[in-house]
Amino acid sequence: MNSNDKYNKLVYEIGQLKNGITVKPQAFSLEYNEFKSIIDEIERDNLFNEGRWALSEEYIFMGLTFKGRSFIESNDGKQYSKIEKIEVANHTHINVGHTNNGNIVIGNNNIINSEFNQKFDDLVKSVKESNLQDKENILKELDIYKNDETALKKFMGTLLSRGAEVASITSAIGTLLSL
Repeated sequence: MNSNDKYNKLVYEIGQLKNGITVKPQAFSLEYNEFKSIIDEIERDNLFNEGRWALSEEYIFMGLTFKGRSFIESNDGKQYSKIEKIEVANHTHINVGHTNNGNIVIGNNNIINSEFNQKFDDLVKSVKESNLQDKENILKELDIYKNDETALKKFMGTLLSRGAEVASITSAIGTLLSL
């Protein structure tokens, strides 16, 4: 039986008891430590009123809260999310995958490949490949403003105002501005 099932079973079965009833971990085929951990979690979730622990490692049930009664009546069940994949690369980048894929980044010089970074890199590449006379200055300005969204948008607007001169990079600027 997994943790979800144990949690839900304890809520349902203990929740049916009268206040003041003593419950033993063995009644649920659990060791004391696991039983206590689950009961503590149920109390933290505000499903049970805070009970008491007897010296004999038994739990004295003090009743359900309103949230606990609602939990039982609506046949809810606690579901712990699972981390499906953890990937560590170079000890500085950890990818955590699940339904909400995300990144945890530690260390120095880490790069998160976001849509913004891809579009920004495309703009830099377009500037480098262009025939603009002041492309080195543009690249320096882009690097300065990369982490300041407002300043970056203002700078790109200024570039667009130059008209035909920047036609070769207009689509890359527009794509980045659309984010």
